[in-house]
Amino acid sequence: MQIRGWGDVSVRGSAKAWLALFAAGVTLAGCAALPHEGPLATQVETTAASAKANSANFLLIDVNNRVADYLRAQPQPSLSDKFGRGKPVHAERIGVGDQLQVMIWEADPGGLFASNGIVNRGAIPAVTVDTSGLIDIPYAGTIRAAGRTPRQVAEAITKNLSKKTVEPQASVSWVKNVSSTITLTGQVSTPGIYPLSIRGNDLLDLIAAAGGTKYPAYESLVSLTRRGKIAKAYLQHVVDTPQDNIYLQPGDELNIARKPKTFTAFGAVDKKGLQDFGANKLSILEAVARSSGLIDTRANPAGVFVMRFEPAKTAYALAGQTNPMDSRAVVPVIYRFDLQDPNQYFFAQVIGLHNRDVIYVANSPAVEYNKFIGILARTLATVKGSIKFSEQF
Repeated sequence: MQIRGWGDVSVRGSAKAWLALFAAGVTLAGCAALPHEGPLATQVETTAASAKANSANFLLIDVNNRVADYLRAQPQPSLSDKFGRGKPVHAERIGVGDQLQVMIWEADPGGLFASNGIVNRGAIPAVTVDTSGLIDIPYAGTIRAAGRTPRQVAEAITKNLSKKTVEPQASVSWVKNVSSTITLTGQVSTPGIYPLSIRGNDLLDLIAAAGGTKYPAYESLVSLTRRGKIAKAYLQHVVDTPQDNIYLQPGDELNIARKPKTFTAFGAVDKKGLQDFGANKLSILEAVARSSGLIDTRANPAGVFVMRFEPAKTAYALAGQTNPMDSRAVVPVIYRFDLQDPNQYFFAQVIGLHNRDVIYVANSPAVEYNKFIGILARTLATVKGSIKFSEQF
């Protein structure tokens, strides 16, 4: 009997026919694209080596002692790197817009400021320092206030009154300080405008005065704007690094935003997708563990990759290459770990994960072979069924 569509190939009792069918199945399975979650380790290496295929122009770097020593020493983003810690700014100078309370005493019961049976005292309603830095005090005239301390302003008032009343004395204090303030916004209990104290305030002082942050310190990103420049750091880093707890200056603007650090895991791990650090720092090894580790039946331990962007100068130096006139400030880098080597576990333990890193664990080549065999078996089963069906006719 002939199989329809197969020409002169005879199937009943024909070993040659089954060999032909097997070859057809091999061809079918070999040509069909096997399902993949991502590239094999060999495909990553091949792509990196091909100028044509490597359109992203990424660098593939095998992790070793030298690479691990550099990566574990990388500092976290810091406020003090841009602004320095500085020194306490004492809010003792009066500025434009400040509101002042002025009290005046005099020795003469019937003096200039005696009224309503209250002798020897004159309470001047709150006065505001004008745009010229001046205030007007009855009988004392115009007094320069901006740039002076309250005591210096009181002395100037006393001097001007000494010719008009008996043994005058004056006291000046703030009703409202608007010139030496910091603006605090974002995820704190009480955002607002806060005056600097006379002793000076650091960043943690201000956050404490605002009732603290609404979210954990490792999720709270601090952005400081000062004279048009911006620096950012996570609050946990500020807490852990005293040098980063910088002293604030008048006019500083602080924003606290909730921004958890995240990484993405793909490939032969149980827990895939976007995941939070859940801490201020996370090592590569801890991140793999957070993804429930490598799948025993699938993972290629020699194909654990961490993908991120690095400064071009650093990336080419770690790759042992000369920068080929690459004008990019940062370049994509893939770090390869071979967890078949016990040394690599120590490297993965000391190298910190970066925010938005990608971890990819490639499948073992044996997994791809099993996929191929599975597809081949299904193909042969389908062809064999077709043969039996044809024999009935």
